[in-house]
Amino acid sequence: MPRDVDVVSHSNSLDGKRILLGITGGIAAVESVRLGRELRRHGAEIHVIMTEAATKVITPLAVKWATQSPVDVEWSGDMPQLEGFDAILVAPATRNTLSKHANGVMDSPLSMALAAGTGNGTPILVVPSMHDDLFDDPVTIDLLEIIKKRGCSILISESEEGRRKQPSPEDIVSRLANIVNRDDKSRRVLVMIGGTEAPIDDVRTVSNHSSGRTGWSIADHLYRNGHDVFVLAGRMCFEPKSISIPIVISTCPDSMKRSTKDMIENENMKIDSVVCAAAISDFVVSDSKSGKIESGNDISLTLIPFEKILDLIPQWLKSSRGDDAGHVVGFKLLSDSSRHQLVNAARSQIDRVGVSAVVANDLSQLSDEGPRALWVTSDNIEELRDTKHIGVAIDALLRA
Repeated sequence: MPRDVDVVSHSNSLDGKRILLGITGGIAAVESVRLGRELRRHGAEIHVIMTEAATKVITPLAVKWATQSPVDVEWSGDMPQLEGFDAILVAPATRNTLSKHANGVMDSPLSMALAAGTGNGTPILVVPSMHDDLFDDPVTIDLLEIIKKRGCSILISESEEGRRKQPSPEDIVSRLANIVNRDDKSRRVLVMIGGTEAPIDDVRTVSNHSSGRTGWSIADHLYRNGHDVFVLAGRMCFEPKSISIPIVISTCPDSMKRSTKDMIENENMKIDSVVCAAAISDFVVSDSKSGKIESGNDISLTLIPFEKILDLIPQWLKSSRGDDAGHVVGFKLLSDSSRHQLVNAARSQIDRVGVSAVVANDLSQLSDEGPRALWVTSDNIEELRDTKHIGVAIDALLRA
């Protein structure tokens, strides 16, 4: 029977990672319960240090319940703040804490941990939270620049109600996982998601069914595992939210084609790999109308094939990145097909386009129990049980 303190695992992106969570005396410290539980949902092993001011906002007992970990407030002889950690997260980070770290003040266990972490190269993520007036003070900007130059990562939300509120626990933990898992095999990946809409007139469209959820799950998984991720999204049944993953919206086939090429050729993005999980229309209306076609009468539509964007992506990548071009992953959806037909269709895509792998599934697999998809390469076939395992397979390919 689940205990009150238990959490449901959402990913293994922080499995086995020792995270020092520093909590300072901003009002956003009340979010520490949610943040601690979110860290655990992704496998983190947590050790907490609270400043004295933080204990006036939230009790150490509440934090211990949420994190299921030791909580230090005062100095102790065994100096746990000097133990080896895989990352240090300070949330919220008050201006007082930023000032102490920037100027070398070491008057608390947390300030000592930050100094030691900077010295030994431990990844540090600070999450400032304060009123706009304080954030916009040039002194605050200078402090952030100083600690950034020393290697700290900084996560700041957009202004809302005159404040830089603490980002959601999901955004904070996602950014932390990205920092911890980043290495020399991390890629810069474009993930294409959602469906497209080909216009019939200014009101009506012909579209492909796609919720965009599988593609977004893949993007989130790759980001948490250390890749730089950019999302090109068509029509979706939900609104993806992330302050770390840039999202470009492009819903019609023509604009998605242009956006794909523009993003691959963008020298600032430096995209080297593409996951084409979008359901891009194979057909468009030959003669779409301006305005709205009058209702109540029969109309005939002529659909003509639309150029397959996937066929162009390897060429664009090679032209843009040269020898640094990475992998392209395609998706193939059939209906009422056998396993043999799925594999043949996927292998045909590999041979024709030159993609590295194809995620192939039948329409029935989107709802039935059993394997979610087949992972097909030129020399291997693997069953993928769910969306999570699709992300795992793509991550492994990108790092190969």
